[in-house]
Amino acid sequence: MSYNIETRSISEFVTDSKIKLPRFQRKSTWNAKQNFELAISIFQEYPVGVVIINDEGHTSWLLDGRQRRSALKDLRANPDLVYDWARKYIKFKNNQDDVEVKQLFWEKIDAYLQQEEDDEETREDIAEDIVAEPIPEINDDEDINKLRQREGLKTLLDIILMVHQKKNNEGKWVRIFNQINKYIERPPYAPKREGFKIIPEELRQFLLEYKNKVGNPNKDNFIQYMDDKGAIKEDKEQDLKKEVDKSWDDIEHIVKVIAKSEQIISDARIGVILLKNVTPLDAQNIFSRINSGGTQLKAEELLSAKPFWNEKVVIGDGKMLDLVNDLYTRLEVETPTDNCVVRWDYGATLISRIKDKHLIFEDYLEKKSSQEIDMTQITLGFKLISSYFNKGMSAIVVNELERNKEIKWGQSIDELVDDINTICEILLKTEFFKYLRSWNKSLYKLLGAAPTLEYITILIYDWHEKGSPRVSSAEYNTFIRDAKLLFDRLIFEYCIGSWKGSGDSKMANHIKNWHERVAPMDEKSWKALIEEACEGTYNGQPLDIKHLTPLLCYQYALQKKNPESPLEETSEVDHIIPQAKLEKNSMVPAKYKDALFNLQLLPKADNIQKKDKTLAQVDDSFLRQSISKYTGISESDFTKYSDASNINEMKKERLAILLKVFGECRITELSN
Repeated sequence: MSYNIETRSISEFVTDSKIKLPRFQRKSTWNAKQNFELAISIFQEYPVGVVIINDEGHTSWLLDGRQRRSALKDLRANPDLVYDWARKYIKFKNNQDDVEVKQLFWEKIDAYLQQEEDDEETREDIAEDIVAEPIPEINDDEDINKLRQREGLKTLLDIILMVHQKKNNEGKWVRIFNQINKYIERPPYAPKREGFKIIPEELRQFLLEYKNKVGNPNKDNFIQYMDDKGAIKEDKEQDLKKEVDKSWDDIEHIVKVIAKSEQIISDARIGVILLKNVTPLDAQNIFSRINSGGTQLKAEELLSAKPFWNEKVVIGDGKMLDLVNDLYTRLEVETPTDNCVVRWDYGATLISRIKDKHLIFEDYLEKKSSQEIDMTQITLGFKLISSYFNKGMSAIVVNELERNKEIKWGQSIDELVDDINTICEILLKTEFFKYLRSWNKSLYKLLGAAPTLEYITILIYDWHEKGSPRVSSAEYNTFIRDAKLLFDRLIFEYCIGSWKGSGDSKMANHIKNWHERVAPMDEKSWKALIEEACEGTYNGQPLDIKHLTPLLCYQYALQKKNPESPLEETSEVDHIIPQAKLEKNSMVPAKYKDALFNLQLLPKADNIQKKDKTLAQVDDSFLRQSISKYTGISESDFTKYSDASNINEMKKERLAILLKVFGECRITELSN
């Protein structure tokens, strides 16, 4: 990797066709305030920040600076947008006169720049006729020219006043040219494709080209230029001359304001960090150090700015294009208009193609109403592809997918999706996994990314090794048993904290030695875990609810217990003896509050209904029966166990139940 630090003109930066936006881009988040303050910086001759570009062969990918580039493009091309920013920022009304707008403009600008206000007479002296004069040159050793700064801001004000009193989405300058258009046959800035409506960007470009061609605008060369470009309607030449003569002062002013603003923007510079063939990991680290206040870029995001990942793929699955378009729409970024799918899209949509009914992953298609970009689905998709094909999920290993020549995009990914969906279908035909899924807590939600990706990756390897069985057979049954054994191991490891911290290297090592992962766990280890978890500790360290929740789901699957509620809703951990009864209770060890014996899962609605009630205070018969079912505590003992002084007795009863579940019941289930 190499890099250069350079400056470029704003005009070059916003018009360079070699600069490409990654296929995936963060949604536009800049508001009118940010856009207009950027405009102030340009016209005040202040620096406008640094962007990061990764140069890959004949293409430059904009890694950081999309928002700034978009704002600069609009600033240069569309005075109407600049006016809209200004009106929101300065807070003036459409119907206010120019004098009021000027006053509000300078008050707001001076407050923003925290400088002393010049009196109105001084401002007018500085501003007088500046649109007709070129910006003076500055020697290298000269300080920033204060006069030129003020002239620049006056040009920004002139843009605003040129558009002011915008009505029906038309600025004042547009209305002037609408009058002229009555006598023009084919005005190039009001194309037929737009119903002959004036397009501000095209009108600006037309006038800029006119100024560049004629040098000094006058009525005669303006009429001639209009005729050359559009053709005057038959018998309307005199009418056109009268209209131009009537409006010439305004037209000439508009032309000079546009030319002056173009000169200022062309002279403005932006800093560019130009990287050469950078890896996503390096780009991620560079971005985080330069833009510490921004949202951290993920490695998978940066992959979308790599040529390899933008290679088009022949679609095998007819629904892929719909999924791709839905993904971009849901993430509120620009939907690709080329109606094609690239390699990056296969990773980004992979999880949404998995039909596991929440057994393994969350259903991200259910989150369409979210206003925030959720990168979890995208990240998991790339890590899953990397886990399966490259036996690892770290950013470095994901990046190495480029070098894996065995992957046939997207045939290989389509086959991977089919395999995962078949495996999930097999598991969900099994009684144990049906009960597990009924609690609506996916494996990813319970264990996190690394254990989950290890689980599905090893299952694919195991299934393939057994000949990919799809119907009942010895191999089919052995595969299901292996799936239970691996689940059993992962739950145990997660509960004792083995997966704390980064699991990338741990998971990669497990995948490389995956046969060892489907071997049965030691029964004594499980017995020790349950006994210590009922004390609220393991190896002398406290256990928290987060690490015990998977154990509760596993318990109910082993007991063949599903939620009583007919609705599929999420479940929550409930304290059998409420926390309030145990906190600051000298008779009860503090570690008992979140100990395994005092925890149960309840469907969310039931948990809300119970809240901080003791068992005796629960008067809903349905809920009482549910609690008794999930805890194994008889309703006749509810009053006794509502008294915290009986907690040791409850602990003894619950421990006996749990030891049986994770002893006898567990052994029976894993041997089937």
